[in-house]
Formats: sequence, C-alpha cells, structure tokens
Amino acid sequence: MPSLPSPGKILRLELENFKSYKGFQTIGPFFNFTAIIGPNGAGKSNLMDAISFVLGVRTGQLRGSQLKDLIYAYDDREKEQKGRRAFVRLVYQLGNGTELQFTRTIASSGGSEYRVDGRIVNWDEYNAKLKSLGILVKARNFLVFQGDVESIASKNPKELTTLLEQISGSEELKGEYERLEEQKAIAEEKSTLVYQKKRTIVLERKQKKEQKEEAEKHLRLQDQLKSLKKEHFLWQLWNIENDIEKANEDVEAEKKSREELVQEVTDYEREASIKKKEQAKYLKEIAQCEKKIVEKNSRLDRNQPEVLKLQEGMSRINSKIKSSEKELKKKKQERKKHAEEIKKLQNDLHDLTKRLDELGEKVKEGGEKLQLADSQLETYHQIKEEAGMKTAKLRDEKEVLDRQQHADVEAQKNLEENLQQLESRQQELESQEQQMRSRLKKILDGVGKHKEELTRVKKEQREITEKLKNSRTKHDMLKAKISEVENQLRELKADRYENERDARLSEAVEALKSLFPGVHGRMTDLCRPKQKKYNLAVTVAMGKFMDAVVVEDEHTGKECIKYLKERRLPPQTFIPLRSVRVKPITEKLRTFRGTARLVFDVIDFDPALEKAILFAVGNTLVCDDLDEAKSLSWGGERFKVVTVDGTLLTKSGTMTGGTSGGMEARSHKWDDKKIEGLKKKKEGFESELEEIGSIREMQLKESEASGKISGLEKKIQYAEIEKSSIEDKLVKLNKEKETIKEEIHRISPELHKLKSVTTERTSKISSLEKRINEIVDRTYKKFSESVGVKNIREYEENQLKAADQVAEERLKLRNQQSKLKYQLEYELKRDMNSRITKLESSLNALENTLKELEAKKDELEKATGKATDDIDHLKDEVKEWKSKSEDCEKEIQEWKKKISNATTSISKLNRQLKSKETQIEQLTSLKQEILEKCELEGITLPTISDPMEIETSTPGPVLDFSQLSRSLQEKDKRPSQREKREVEFTQKIGALVSEIERTAPNLKALDQYEALLEKERAVTEEFEAARKEAKEIADKYNSVKQRRYELFMEAFNHISGNIDKIYKQLTKSNTTKVGGTAYLNLDNEDEPFLHGIKYTAMPPTKRFRDMEQLSGGEKTVAALALLFSIHSYRPSPFFILDEVDAALDNLNVAKVAGFIRSKSCEGPQDNQDPETSNGFQSIVISLKDSFYDKAEALVGVYRDSDRSCSRTLTFDLTKYREA
Repeated sequence: MPSLPSPGKILRLELENFKSYKGFQTIGPFFNFTAIIGPNGAGKSNLMDAISFVLGVRTGQLRGSQLKDLIYAYDDREKEQKGRRAFVRLVYQLGNGTELQFTRTIASSGGSEYRVDGRIVNWDEYNAKLKSLGILVKARNFLVFQGDVESIASKNPKELTTLLEQISGSEELKGEYERLEEQKAIAEEKSTLVYQKKRTIVLERKQKKEQKEEAEKHLRLQDQLKSLKKEHFLWQLWNIENDIEKANEDVEAEKKSREELVQEVTDYEREASIKKKEQAKYLKEIAQCEKKIVEKNSRLDRNQPEVLKLQEGMSRINSKIKSSEKELKKKKQERKKHAEEIKKLQNDLHDLTKRLDELGEKVKEGGEKLQLADSQLETYHQIKEEAGMKTAKLRDEKEVLDRQQHADVEAQKNLEENLQQLESRQQELESQEQQMRSRLKKILDGVGKHKEELTRVKKEQREITEKLKNSRTKHDMLKAKISEVENQLRELKADRYENERDARLSEAVEALKSLFPGVHGRMTDLCRPKQKKYNLAVTVAMGKFMDAVVVEDEHTGKECIKYLKERRLPPQTFIPLRSVRVKPITEKLRTFRGTARLVFDVIDFDPALEKAILFAVGNTLVCDDLDEAKSLSWGGERFKVVTVDGTLLTKSGTMTGGTSGGMEARSHKWDDKKIEGLKKKKEGFESELEEIGSIREMQLKESEASGKISGLEKKIQYAEIEKSSIEDKLVKLNKEKETIKEEIHRISPELHKLKSVTTERTSKISSLEKRINEIVDRTYKKFSESVGVKNIREYEENQLKAADQVAEERLKLRNQQSKLKYQLEYELKRDMNSRITKLESSLNALENTLKELEAKKDELEKATGKATDDIDHLKDEVKEWKSKSEDCEKEIQEWKKKISNATTSISKLNRQLKSKETQIEQLTSLKQEILEKCELEGITLPTISDPMEIETSTPGPVLDFSQLSRSLQEKDKRPSQREKREVEFTQKIGALVSEIERTAPNLKALDQYEALLEKERAVTEEFEAARKEAKEIADKYNSVKQRRYELFMEAFNHISGNIDKIYKQLTKSNTTKVGGTAYLNLDNEDEPFLHGIKYTAMPPTKRFRDMEQLSGGEKTVAALALLFSIHSYRPSPFFILDEVDAALDNLNVAKVAGFIRSKSCEGPQDNQDPETSNGFQSIVISLKDSFYDKAEALVGVYRDSDRSCSRTLTFDLTKYREA
C-alpha cells in the first residue's frame, strides 16, 4: 500500500454560471460527513458534476458532449450568445489549516483553463498537484456517479481487472509492455532464423568435409577391387577348366550303365502287362457281380414297403373280422332272445284266451241263482216301474253324470298311459344318451391317443427321412469324392515307389526338423507350382536347389551338416534364409507380353521363404513355346528362359532340351506331398462313409413308419366318422327328449284337472245313488219281504256289480289280448336273420381277403428270401474274384517295384548325365560370362602366346594360370573347400563393393569446403549480434512485466485483504453478528493483468451464488464493499457518492450510512486504520432520511423559480446532536 497523503478536506465550492447554477455562488462549508439533499431536478447531480469538473473529470462523464454545454443558459438563445464563461473553484483545506484553491474555467472559445491558487498551470501540473493530495483523476478514486454502483456490480472479470489496473497504476505500463512484447517476439524470431541459417551452413560444411574424405577413399578402393577381381576371375577359370575335363570322363561311363538298365525295364514291363490282362478279367467279373447285387438290393428295397403295406392291411382286416364276429355273436344272441320273447307272448296269449272262456262260464253260473214266479215277476215289474217313475229324474241326472264320468275316466286312463309311455321313453332315451356319450368319450380318447402316436411317428418319419436324405446326399458326395481322389491318385501315379536314396533323404530331413528348430524343410515340401503344367519348367529352373533344405540361419545349416556326417547320410544343400544373398526381382520382366512369366510368380510358397525361392530360381522366365523363349533369351537383352516342356535357354546362348526321364521323374516330386494328402483325404472319406451306416436299414425304418402312419390315419378317419354319427344321433335324441319333455309338461296339467273333476263328480254320483236307493228301498220294502230277500235292490245291485266286474275284467283281458296280439304280430314281422346273414357274408369276404393278403405276403417273403440268398451267393463270388484280383495285384506291384527301381536307376543315370552335360554347358557358359565380364570391367587376364603348346577341350583363349598363387592352384576336391574359397572372394569383393557403393564421391568438394568455412564465420558473427539484441529486449520486457505485476498485485493483495472485513461491516446486524463473506480470485496468477478477476459475495445466512443471481440490494452492498476496499488502497481525502443508496432497503441504508459516518465523523485525520480502511471526508447525495440524518451537515439544493436556477442552503447538524 502506498504512503498516505497529508490529510485534508473540501472546505467550500465557488462556482459561476455552471450548469443550473446562475451567477456566482458559494456552496459550503462542507463538513466531514455532508449530505446533499433536495427534490428531483433541483440540481443535486449538477453540484456533483461541478466538483468532478474542477477535479479534471472528462466532459463525456459530466453528461455533456462539449465544455460549452456546461455553461448556464436560460434558453437556446442565450446559448448562442458569445463571450459566455463559467468557472468552478474548489477550496481545499490542508491538515495544517492552510487552503489550496483549484480553479477550472471554461473560456468563451470552449477550452479549459486550470489555476492553482490563482496561478495558471497546464493539465499535467494541475493533475500532479491533485495526485500529490491522493486525488487520482483517471482512476476516479474520489467519485462515485449515480449508476456506478450498479455498473461495478455487473462488471465481468476482465472489466474488474481493467479497473484494478487503473487503481494500481499498472495500466500506465500497458503500452510499454505490449511494445516490448512485440519487439521481443521479433528479436526472438530473428535470432531463430539466424541460428537456423548458421546450423544449415555448419551441416553443409560437415557434409562437404565428409564428401572430400569420401572421394579420396573411393579412388583407393577402386584400385583394390580391380586387383582382387582379376585374381578371383583367374581362380574361377582355372577351376572351370578342371571341372569340364572331369565331367567329360564321367559322362562316357554313365551312358554304358544306362543302356543295360533300359533292357531290364523292357523285360519287366512285358511280365507286368500279362498280369494286368489277367487282373482285368477278374475285375470285369467283380463288376458284373456287384451290378447284380445292386439290382437285387434295389428289388428288395422296392418289396419292403409292399410287405409293410400287406402287414398293415392284414392287421386292419383282422381287426374288422374281430369286430364283425363280436357283432355277429351279439346279433345271434338277440335272435335267440327274440325267439324266446315270441314264445313267451304266445303262451301269454293262450293263457288270456283260457281266462276269457272261464269268465264266460262263470257268468252263466251266476245268472241262474234267483228264480221268481210270474205273479211275483209282474209285481216286481210294477214296483220297479213305480220306483223308476219316482227316481226317473234322479236317474236321468245320474246317467248324465255317469256318461260324463265314464268319458273323463277313459280320457284320464289314456292320459295316464300316454304319460307312462312318455316317461319310459324318456328314461330309455337317457340311457341311450349315456351309452352314446360313453362311447363318444372312448372314441375321443382313442382319437387323441392315435393323434399323439401319429405326431410322434410322423416326427420319427421326418427325422428318418431327413437323416436318410442327408445320408444319401453325403453317401453320394463321399463316393464322388473318393472316386475323384482315386482318379487324382491314378493320374499322379500314386503306385510308384520311392527309391532307397529318396527315402533316406526324406527320413533325414524329418529328423533334422525334429532336432533343430530352425529347419523349415525341403524345397519340394515348402513350395509347389501353381499349375501342373509348370512342374517340369520349375524343376529345370531350380536345378540342384530343388532338393535343397531351407534353414533359418548359417549356424543351423552347419549343425545339420555335422549331423549328416555323423550319421553317414547323403549330402544335402542348405539355404540359410538370413545370410543368403539374392538379387532383387527385375520388375520390367513382369511387363512382358505373351505367355512369359517369372518362374518366381508361378510358385506358391510362404512369404517367409521368399529369399530361398528367389535364390533358387532368380530372374528366370517361363513361357509356353520355344519360339517365344528364343525371342526372349536371344533377342536384344539376354535372359535365362525355360519352356513348359523343360527346354532351358541360358544368357550365354546355350540351349538344353529333349526328353529326359530323370528330369520328368524329378518333376513328379512336386506331387509327393499332394499324393500323401490325397491318401489321407481318401481314408477320411472312407471312415465318414462307414459312420453313415446302412442306407437300406434306414429305408426299412422309413417304410415301417409310413405303414404305421397310414394305419393310424385310417383309424382316426373311422373314429371321426363314428364320432360324427354319434353326434348326429345325440342331436336327434336331444330333440326327441325335448319333444317328450314338452308333451309331459302339456299332459300333466290336463291329467291333474281330470282327476279333480272325476273326484268331485264321483261324490255327486254317490249322493244321487244314495237318494235313488232310499226311494227304491222304500218302494221295494214289502216286495222284498214277500220274496224272502232282505233288500231286493241290494240283491240286484250285487248281481249287477258282479256282472259289471265280469264285464270289466273281460274288457281288461280283451285289451291285454289285443296288445299281446299286436306285439306278437310286430315281433313276428321283425327281421332278425338279414343282419346276421349280411354279417356272415361280410365275415366270409374279409376272411377270403385276409387269405389273399397272406398268400401275397408269403410270396413276397419267399421272393425276398431267394433274393437274399442270391445276394449272399454273389457276395461269395465277388470275394473269390477279389482274392484272385488281389493276388494278381501283388504280382503286378512286385513287377512295378522292379520297374520302378530300374526306372529310378535309369532316371538317376539320366539325371547324372543331364547334370554332367548341364554342368559342362554351365561351366562353358560361366567361363564365357567371366571373360565377358572381364572385358566389360576392363580387367586384362594373362594368356599364353602359343596355345598349341597346351592341350585343351574348351574353346576360347588359353589363359596363363602361372600368375595364380600356389595356394590357389591346389586342386580342391572337396566342394566345401572350394565354396569356402569362393565365399572368401565373394565376401572380400562384396565388402569392397559395399564400401565403394557406400561412398558417394564429389570431386568438387575441396573447393566448396573452403568457401563454406568463410560463410560460416560471417553467419556466426550475425548470430551473436542477434542473440545479444534479443537478450537486451527480453531483459527490458521482463523488467516492465515485473513492475506491472508488482503494482497490480500490490493493489490486488490490499483490496483482497480488506474487502471481506468491509463487507462484514456492511452486512452484520443484531441477528447476524458476523456478517457476510466476500473475496476476490485471480484467473491467472502469473500474468493477472491479462486475465480476469472473479468477485464473489455471500450475504449472511445465504449459500454461495454467482453475483448475477444476487438481488439488487445485495449487489449494491457488494459493489460498495468493493468501492470502499479500492478507496482504502489509494485513499483520496474525500469521497463523493451520488445516490448510492437507491437500490437499498432501510436496513441496508442504515448499515451503509453507519459505515460512512464511522469513516468520516470519527475523524478522518485521526482514525486511519491501515488494516481495513482510512478516514475520509464524505459528501453524499441522498433522498433517504435514514441516510442523511446521520450527516454532520446538510446542503439543501432547491430550484429558484424567480431566477430560474439552482440555489443551495447549508445546515449544520452538529449543534443538534446529543453529546
């Protein structure tokens, strides 16, 4: 924090014609805490503008566009008057009581004039004087305009940083900082460019130095290489001469051995041909027998479904026969019961007739009991007539009732009989329904079981069919594949045998692979031609490397050679992948037209073995015909070319071709691996064929399943028909039951009604009879006594009653007799024999059909048995023929083995002859190539002047080998020794060539080197100057940066340290003794002036929120805390605030007013607290009494309407305050 200025205060303000203040006016005196009050529009803010104006604040911040706008004018006309002036004078009282006058005048020209104590000064002097008093005009540390509080509360972090820079004074260094930063970047860029230039020249100088040394070394190595090549070529030619001589001797010896072996092969082939013819005859017989077996099996397969079908038919017929026999038995029992029923009815009818006769005799006997005399009879009739007359009316009435009663009784009997018949029929129908439903349930259960069984059998059949289909497909496919593999094996001559040497070599290579992990295998096992037509061409192109063994490195090859020597195994050629040197593929050879292709491109191999294949075949071309090969090999640039028939054309112009059994035999080696694979494949196919099983058994199972399905479907069909029939019968039965039920419901009420009527009528008839009887008894009383009868009426009634009973019984018996006759007639008419006859006929037909099916089945089974016996017999014949064929095959194989051994020997001799001839050609070609190479490279070989003195078999110049050292002229019989020498030469030449190739001589390097040294010195001086300049600018930049940082951080640390204390003072109350919390955070602590400052305020009892989320009053309090904190850093002796309490409530107004009073009225000169804030004079514009009632004095501003200007009154409040 800077040192505090001497304390002082504004004493008064004198102004003339400034804004709304007309004429000369003195405002004051101003106390330590003065409040400016007045109504809106009176001129309070203009008073504040006057203080700001005299202290040098810019016109734009005083609510005017130019200074003339600040001069008082009554109206627009007065504004236009010339010579108008205005001034404001601020009288400032120092701590020692002396006064300073600061005057700012607005001249008529519109400019400003500054005076200090009446002396005219310029702005800088004026500003310096104010600054010495702690009044910072630019930072406005003494002034808070109306609205500044809200502005500060809404400032973003970057704007707060700008405010702090103004307060701290670091803003004055901003321009210099940015200028130095730009100069520093330019200086660094310049230094970097000069350094890059220097570095480029140093590198170029080093490169030229290396080129100079390289040129000297290159010339020295060229001479060494030429000398070494001369010695190498001479040594190679000397060895070639010796090898050609030896090869010619070996060729003659091997031709004689070949002629003897050819004769042996002819004899062996003749014997083998005889056996082949015999074997062919046996194979023909086998084929015929197998054909017959297939036909028999096919016939059996066709018969099997027929047998199953017959079995199913027989099963179905047996089931029908059983059901028919059961039905016939039932019908016969019914017929027997029917005959018994007829007999019983006839007996019952006879008994009824007998009873009727007995009843007639009984009536006759009863009529003869009472005999009357004629007189008595006459009297009887008179009395009877009299009684009749007396009871005539009653009798008529009774007769009517009797007739009605008789009719109703008959109707009642009929209804009762009908009801009984209906009820018995209803019971019978219920019994039938129960039986039908029981039968239907059994049928449904049976259908359900049959359907489940059908589903299961169908699933089984589908599985069997699918399996059979797959098996047939797989069987046919495997048979086709086996046939295809056998054809391939026949084409590849799989029956030939390896000779003993090849077998030993194969075993040796397998042993090496198992012992040494770096052994890959023989070339013939590791690669193969892409097409069979290239077999011979690839064999010829590879030559001796065809049987070579590929190993990983040279060490592995040496270990393998050591192993072969220890086991005394045939020698092998080894190709180490890591150390073998190969020439790259010449890409233009791939662009030739026609059939020409690189041999390398017609071979399939593992990419890891590329070097070995390239070593074996090089850039050799392969084409289809000889003419194309000649044009490629001898037309223009020469190439090594081989045709597909094995003709080889070398670069030297030699051509090797013709039929070569040995080379063709070697070409078959490509097929060895394929043959082995085919044999394994065939064994795999045969094992798969065995796993499939018998097709015929699956066919039988399928046919059996089909038969079961057919039987179940028919059972379900019959059951469905029976079910439909029962359901129809049940429908009819239910309809009949409903009809009977309706009829019973209809009859029952009628019957009940008749019973009640007849009962009532019976009582009436009884009453009438009683009355008639009484009258008759009185009339017959005397007569009855005369004839000796107690009561003649009762006697007559008894006789009548007996007669009636007899008549009733006769009627009843006659009814029964008619019923029995009707029933007997019905039973006699019933046909019980036709159904039985029909069943017997059906049963006989079924038994006949069953016999026919059994006969067919027996016939089929006999045919099947005969076919099976025939198949077994044919199989025995096949076995016998196969045995004979195998014997022939063994003999043929023996002959073939002999032929193979002889052919192998011939092939071996042919290969050796071919090899020797090729070797001679190659040696001759090689000699020519070496001579041509010497001529091209300018190497002169020593020759004998008189070649006639030396005998030689090779054309060309006779060389003088006497210049070779004795150690090189020693004959190296062992190839390894020669190879070792060759390797030594190759390594030496290769080393020299590599060293020469590595050199890139530049003969101009010597002159260029000196020029670069001079250039390097100049650039170094330039670089040092640039680096020095960059350092000076960087030091200045860092100094300014550090000063700016210190100024900024000094202000920030002071304000940040005080803001929380001030905010607590402004927010604490009786309820919250501690108050709120406020703090400042830097976005970047290294360069804080380039980044933002985050201001955070948390009112008491509230959680953390961003400044934007605080209320208006809370923002105002927070902004005031920040303003007072800023003021405490660079304190001015007075603080002018314009309506800062506008957004505050009464409580916060009181807190702010109390805080300002504590800093003002308690002695700004004596109460300076460096930890929190400083005492200062406060001049506040406020409209709130709770604020200005705490001031020491009031300056009232009012509008003088008479003069049309603002006027002021000063009121001292200190006199009225309590002590």
